[in-house]
Amino acid sequence: MKKNNILFYKSLLIFLIFSINSCSSPSYVEIKADIAETPILNLDQFDKIMITDFLLKKDKPDFDINKEVKEYLAQELEVNTNKEINIEEISPDEENIFKEKNFWVRSFEGEKKGVFVTGSLGYKREIRKALVKDKRKFEDPFTYEDRFAQRKLYTLTLDLYFIDSQTGEVLYQRKFNETKAYENPNQTSYFAFFDLIYSIKEKTFRDVLGKREPQKRYLIQK
Repeated sequence: MKKNNILFYKSLLIFLIFSINSCSSPSYVEIKADIAETPILNLDQFDKIMITDFLLKKDKPDFDINKEVKEYLAQELEVNTNKEINIEEISPDEENIFKEKNFWVRSFEGEKKGVFVTGSLGYKREIRKALVKDKRKFEDPFTYEDRFAQRKLYTLTLDLYFIDSQTGEVLYQRKFNETKAYENPNQTSYFAFFDLIYSIKEKTFRDVLGKREPQKRYLIQK
């Protein structure tokens, strides 16, 4: 009789354990992995990259933004590709020129297959007032009072083109409109520019280089 009771309780325990495991929902583990995106444009087919002047729109800043954009892109492309990088003295004078194939074919000299990096850009600064909440230091540290504070707002717009030098065909085009606000009243347009062009560079390189970036993934644990 005792032996039968022991067997019964063992069987019941095994059944309960199995039921709990089968009914419990799976758990998830979050991991971060560097995932390379498939590039929209394959630069492997080109031997050289040529960066031209950019067509300036709207107000001009208090520094040579054309020079800064060209040198920044040239440096970043040289680091991230194994291509020959040249800065060309080609100055687009109107928006329609970017889609005129003959213009770009005539502008190319040499035998190596290349791609032009060009486009139009604008840069502006605004001063805006923002409503912010400050803690009351002396009366009640857990209450807030509203006040208006000035913010410097910088916007960099860039219509970027990658153009085949042999055919004049537009291989890649994307419009960027990057904006950033600064609390620092002494923030200059020159240093703000590098924050904005960095953001554009990261997005562009994901498109044309398939740049690796950390992304979240989830593993199921049973």
